[in-house]
Amino acid sequence: MKPSRESLIIHGFAALHAVVTVICSLTGIEDSLLLTLLTMTMTVILCMWGGLTVEFTAINVILVNIAGFILGTLGADFFGLFSSSETVIHALSTLLTTEIIGWILYFVTRRISSNGGKVRRERNNQWRQSLGWLISAVSIVFILRVSLDIILETDLFMEKSFMDVLREFATNSLVLILMICVTVAFILYSKRFHLNRYKATAAVLVFISLTSAIAALLAGYGIPFHFEGSLSSKGFFRMLLVAILAELTFYSVSYVITYAVSKSNEVLMEQEKAHQAEFRYMTLKRQVDPHFLFNSLNILDSLVRDGEKEEASLFTRRLAGIYRYMLRHEGESLVRISEEMEFANKYYELLKVRFSSGLFVKVDVPEADMSRFIIPCTLQLLIENATKHNSISEEDPLIIKIFSNGEVLCVENNLKPKLTTSPSTGLGMKYITQQYQDASGEKVIVEKTDKMFCVRLPLL
Repeated sequence: MKPSRESLIIHGFAALHAVVTVICSLTGIEDSLLLTLLTMTMTVILCMWGGLTVEFTAINVILVNIAGFILGTLGADFFGLFSSSETVIHALSTLLTTEIIGWILYFVTRRISSNGGKVRRERNNQWRQSLGWLISAVSIVFILRVSLDIILETDLFMEKSFMDVLREFATNSLVLILMICVTVAFILYSKRFHLNRYKATAAVLVFISLTSAIAALLAGYGIPFHFEGSLSSKGFFRMLLVAILAELTFYSVSYVITYAVSKSNEVLMEQEKAHQAEFRYMTLKRQVDPHFLFNSLNILDSLVRDGEKEEASLFTRRLAGIYRYMLRHEGESLVRISEEMEFANKYYELLKVRFSSGLFVKVDVPEADMSRFIIPCTLQLLIENATKHNSISEEDPLIIKIFSNGEVLCVENNLKPKLTTSPSTGLGMKYITQQYQDASGEKVIVEKTDKMFCVRLPLL
């Protein structure tokens, strides 16, 4: 099987990370700068080809750098158990870290990216227009990443290692929970203001700074579990650095989750709109159905030629009433059962002119259920399907029963299949089922035996 473009990128950058690590180790050059640039490049390429927004790409750059730093440290400790060579340990941990980050980023990108051509073109235009902002954001992250390496080499972490401070900070569960809650609330609340990109970035930086400083003080003093009498300036700055990294991680993860949820909701809304459009199209198609119009006009012509003026006038009014109902409820997703029942009765009366005998519609719906809701034109469609696929004769009549039990509305008819009939496409039932799924999440139940066909519609 041919490898995908993304897998080649991930494997290629992982191998390139390992090669750069080995070369830098052998030549005595510090490799953190080059590795950070390679990781950022891989992230931007995967996000750009995945069709993600510029803001989301910047968030991923932050998250990837933090995850890479922590995973790389843990990976070095793990491979240190099996090898004493610093070069081998560093190369293997870098290779594994890049693979893990790359594949996580790949699956996240696939989960929330948009693949439509129009959306992809809009994303490309946004990238071109926001390229300067993205370069600035990536540059800031890069500077912070390099600054972190420099800080770790100072005497600030001589007394305690970074991982020790991280573990100490992580043990204060209440501070972590508060940071997560405040971060999620900030992300959700800030969306209401619709700030431009630069004001939003400034607001995020201020929020992260304040939240990190407060969290560092709380964790440094051990609040609320126990209170440490003193906190040195070095201890505070160590805790602040860890708090900033933690808050950046919480913000990035929360942003990714809220973004994914909003994208999922957008997709569901678009699907619902598409299903409603299909159902309305089907309804409109029935309004101008040539067979229906042909039969109706033939009946009207026969009534006029036979001199039955009153019958012809009544038939015309009934036909007009059917089209009036369809047009009145064309844009509505739900109607009351009482209205739909009145419409179905008009349609039945129209059919009775065509089928003078052999067709009966029996209704048994309690008054309490008449105020419930149903998808427009559903009953008419089910009655139409019954007359379309079954033979109708005075000797063996077609009987359609409409009844309810407080939970479902049932439309049932005895089966009398026509000897010659065109195969059913099932589109009518498909659209009804999909409309109920979109409107309420309820399922339409279809039951069929040798003698009976029944459709159970949930009462809404």
